[in-house]
Amino acid sequence: MRRAQTNAELRTDRTRIHVYTYRYDTPSRDTGRPRQDVIALCRNLPQGAAGIYRGADGRSGILPLGGMMVVPAGMAISATGAGGDRHLSVCSTVEGLLPPDFDRGDPRLLARCGDVRDVRIRSGLERMAAEALAPGFASDLLVDALAAAMTIDLARYFLRVAPRVPDERGRLAAWQLRRVEEYVASSGGRRLCIADLAGAVDIGPSHFARIFRNTTGRSVHRWIEEVRLIRAETLLRDTALPLKQIAADLGFSTPSSFSLAFRRASGTTPGRFRSEGRVG
Repeated sequence: MRRAQTNAELRTDRTRIHVYTYRYDTPSRDTGRPRQDVIALCRNLPQGAAGIYRGADGRSGILPLGGMMVVPAGMAISATGAGGDRHLSVCSTVEGLLPPDFDRGDPRLLARCGDVRDVRIRSGLERMAAEALAPGFASDLLVDALAAAMTIDLARYFLRVAPRVPDERGRLAAWQLRRVEEYVASSGGRRLCIADLAGAVDIGPSHFARIFRNTTGRSVHRWIEEVRLIRAETLLRDTALPLKQIAADLGFSTPSSFSLAFRRASGTTPGRFRSEGRVG
C-alpha cells in the first residue's frame, strides 16, 4: 500500500471531504500545517497519541489526542503515536470551519482542539464521510449543509470553554503549564526532578505530580523526555548544528547516549532523521 490511499473524496464549491487510509511509521512522529481549518476523524486511533499545536499567535502544551481533532488554518501540529494504518475522514471548507474570533493564542481553546468530544459534530462528519463513500441524490447540497451545521456546532463547542480561573480543581492552569514548559526550556538540558518543576509554580511535589498527570495525561518524567525529543527534532530539521552540540544542549553526556535515546524514542537515528528531512 502507498503511504496514503484514497478511499473516497467529494468536493463541492465550498466543501471537501476526503476519506483515506494513511500508513504512519512505527512509532510515528509527524508534523502538518494545513492552509485551511480541518477537522479529522480517526476510526482506529491507538491510545497514547499526543501532540503540540504551534502557531505565530500561540502554542499548546503536550496534549493527549483523541479520535476527532481540529487543526486551525496556519497552525502546525506535531504529533506522536504508535504508527500503523489509520483510517481517516478529513473535512475542510473554503470559508473556514472555526469562528472568526477563534483565539489561536488561547491555550484553553487549543487544548480542546486535540480531542473533540461532541456527538453532533462527530455525527455530521460521519455522514459526510458516508456520502463521499456512496454518493446519492444531491450529495453536494447535503455535504454543504452538513458542513454549515458543523461550523455552528464547532462555535458552540468552543464557547463552552470556562472563564479563565487561576487554577482549575485537580488540574494545572494554562499559565502554570506554560511556566513549567518555560522552566524546562531554560534548564539547558540539566537533569530535572519533580521538585524542581513543582517549585516553579509553588506547588508541593506530590500534589504537582498528581495534577500534572491529570492535565497532560503523562508522567512528569515521560513529558520531559517528549519535550526534549521534540526540541531535538527541531534542531536536527532546522539547523546544521553538529550532533555533538545538540547532544550537549539537551543535557546528554555523549553523542552516543543522545543517539541511543533518540533511536529508542523515535525508531530512527538522529543522522537518518536529519537526512530524511522529516519523519512522516
